[in-house]
Amino acid sequence: MFTLPDVPTVEDEEAAPITARELQIAEEPGESPDSGESEDEEATEDEEQTEDEEQTEDEEQAEDESDEPVEPVTTVEERGILDITRVESEEPASVAVEGDGALAPGLAAEQSLLIDETDLRGLSTSTCGPASREHWFVGGSGEVGKRGRLVLSNPTSVGAVVDVELWDDVGPLEAPASQGIAVPANSQQVLLLDALAPEAERVGVRVSTTQGRVAAALEVRESDETTPLGMSYIPPAQEPQEQVVIPGVSDQRDGVLQVLNPGETDAIVSLRMLGPNGAFAPVDHEVMTVPSGSVSEVPLEDISNDPAAIELDSDEPITASLRTVEEPDDGLPDLAFTSATPPLDGPATALLGRSGSGFTTRLYLSSVVETSTRVMVQTLNEDGEVADEQEYDVPGEATLPVELEAAEDATFTTAVVDPGQQGAIVAAREMVATDDDGAYVDLMPLVAPVVEVGVPRVVNELTGVLDPTEE
Repeated sequence: MFTLPDVPTVEDEEAAPITARELQIAEEPGESPDSGESEDEEATEDEEQTEDEEQTEDEEQAEDESDEPVEPVTTVEERGILDITRVESEEPASVAVEGDGALAPGLAAEQSLLIDETDLRGLSTSTCGPASREHWFVGGSGEVGKRGRLVLSNPTSVGAVVDVELWDDVGPLEAPASQGIAVPANSQQVLLLDALAPEAERVGVRVSTTQGRVAAALEVRESDETTPLGMSYIPPAQEPQEQVVIPGVSDQRDGVLQVLNPGETDAIVSLRMLGPNGAFAPVDHEVMTVPSGSVSEVPLEDISNDPAAIELDSDEPITASLRTVEEPDDGLPDLAFTSATPPLDGPATALLGRSGSGFTTRLYLSSVVETSTRVMVQTLNEDGEVADEQEYDVPGEATLPVELEAAEDATFTTAVVDPGQQGAIVAAREMVATDDDGAYVDLMPLVAPVVEVGVPRVVNELTGVLDPTEE
C-alpha cells in the first residue's frame, strides 16, 4: 500500500496510522450454530425455550465478534511510504486498508497472487477499491470447469444488506438466494457463481446494497477436470454508460470482447480500436447488437497486431470487459481480464509489478481525446522514493506501450502514472511470464485513488415552515 505524497491535505497531528487487517468470514446464508438437538422428537417446551435462548446468545456473540476488527497485519504512519507485506492465511480472506485524516487522501492498495499448485495455477492482481453501494462485473461463467467466486467484503462498522443481479447470454437470471444477503460489519461473504448462474456461458453481475456499503471482487478459476487452465480477478467495470473504453489490449494474444446491456432496449454498439497510430474501426466488427438484458461476446481475432484500447459507443448504457488467454508453446495456459474503466482524473499507482524470473511488466497508455497528452511515469524504490521518471507524449486517440523495470534492489516494479490532463488517459498494466510449467499473465486497469470527496451542501433553513409569530 502507498499514499501519494504530493496531494493536498489538512494538518492533523493526531491522525491514526494507515492499517491493513483481515476481515472475518461470515457464516454461509442459512447456516446457524449447532443447537445440539435431542434425538427425542418430543422435547418439552422448556427444553425448546432453553435451546432458543442459547441460539440467540450465540448469534448475538457472533454479531458482537464480527463488529470488533482484528489486529492489523501492518501499519504505515507517514505519507509516501511504500509498504509491501506478505499475508499468509489458512483460508482465503479479504484485507481492509483504512486511512484516517491527513493520511486518507491518495491512499492506494493492491494485492497480488502467484499460485502454482496441482489443481490451481495463475497470476492475478487487483486494486483495493472503496466500499460503495454499487459494483459491476462482466465476465465469468457458470459452466463446468469455470468456477467464479463473488467476494462481498464489509470493512465498515455497520452491517450491510446486498442484492446481486445477474444476466447471461439469454437474459436476466432469477438466481437463488441473491437478494437481501447479510454481510456483517468487518466481515466477508463468498458466493459461488456456478450456484448463482449454473451452466451460464457468460455472466454480467451487478452488486448493490440496500443498507450499508461493501467492496466486491470476482475471481474466476478455470480447469479441465484436475488440470488448471488459469485464474484471474475480473476488474470491476465502469457503471453502464453510452461510451466506455477498455484499456490494455495486447499485441501478443487474441481476446474475446464481452458486452453487458442491462437495459430493456437492444443496444447498437460501434467499436473503435485506439492503436499506436490512432483510431480505426476493426474490419467485420465495426458494429454489434447487444440484446436487452443480456451479455454478448465478439471474438477479436487478428484485428490488431499492435497494443490498443477498445472504445465502445452505444445508443443505450452498456459496460464491458475483455478476456484473453496466454497460450505457451509448451505447458499450461493462464487467463486475464481487463474491463471498461473511466479516464484518470489524477495520479494512479501500479504497485506490484513483477520483474526477474522471466517476468516482463509494461503499461498501456491510451488517449481518449483528439489532442496529444503528456504523461509522467515515475518508478519507485522499495522506500517509496522516486528512482526514475520519464515523460511521454501520447498522441490523440492512440495507445503507447511503456516497458517498466524495477528500481535497483527492488522486489517489485512500482510505478505512479500522472496524466497531464484530467479525463484524457486510460491506462492498464500487463505482466507476462513463462516457466517450465507454462504461462502467467495478468492485466489490471489503473484507477486513481480518491483524493477529494464531495459532501452535500447544507442550508440552514426549512422552507415552507410558518413563522410562529405570524397569525
